[in-house]
Amino acid sequence: MDKAKQLFLISMNKLLAGLLTLLGFSLAACDKGGTCEYGSPYADYEIKGKVVDNQGYPIANIQIEISDSIPENGWMQKDTLYTDSDGKFQWKRGDFPRNTFQLISRDIDEEDNGGQFVTKTSFVSFRNADFKGGGTWYEGAASLETEITLDRYVDTHKAPHAFYTIHGQVTNDEGHPMGAIVISTTPSLLPNVPGNASKYLAITNEYGMYSFTCDLEAIEEYTIETSPLEGYGNSYEMKSEIINFAEIELSGGKGMLIGKGSKEVNFTLKKK
Repeated sequence: MDKAKQLFLISMNKLLAGLLTLLGFSLAACDKGGTCEYGSPYADYEIKGKVVDNQGYPIANIQIEISDSIPENGWMQKDTLYTDSDGKFQWKRGDFPRNTFQLISRDIDEEDNGGQFVTKTSFVSFRNADFKGGGTWYEGAASLETEITLDRYVDTHKAPHAFYTIHGQVTNDEGHPMGAIVISTTPSLLPNVPGNASKYLAITNEYGMYSFTCDLEAIEEYTIETSPLEGYGNSYEMKSEIINFAEIELSGGKGMLIGKGSKEVNFTLKKK
């Protein structure tokens, strides 16, 4: 772990310990001699990976988004990286102890990397990993390898459709970003696909940013809504906004795909 991360985690440990002390809690680890250290546990994680197609050939420039596998925790910190010319990527993070990380692999350049590939969600579990070099609060470092196979995209639509990206930021009335805000729609735009276990369309990250995509055949109005993530309080007035997808400019149509478009939808929430 580099010095910057180490100093950050040490500072966070001291801050958390101080807050817990003020609240009347004690977070301490004591050795047999009775010496206690205050702080919070952390560990170093490393994932070495490779993205290939069904023939085993590497795929370059695939975007990999890595976060905690639990959606209620994943919004706190998401790292984004890209595969190199050999389809490889490497990720490291010093973090509070986690069991499993979620990896979302997206083909962001369409045909430029040898074809268009379907987005895939995969998981890497450190539950049984071999952590080395642990101490009182430091649980050690572990490294795992993974290979992700992406299927080539096949358009199975039987009617004209369009692909949309909706993105934006949620801030409070003082201009500060608001994380842990759930973004949903009416009617629901949650993907209705086998194996989709997510109950959230999007959750704003630590910078208040969110993004989601949808593939629509029927062009109509949808209401974009904000709500607090369960367990994070509700001291702000939530907002919603109606958007008409028919008014979003499209480009890059091909075959049954009319085109692709995007729209920025921002929210400013006021204190109750």
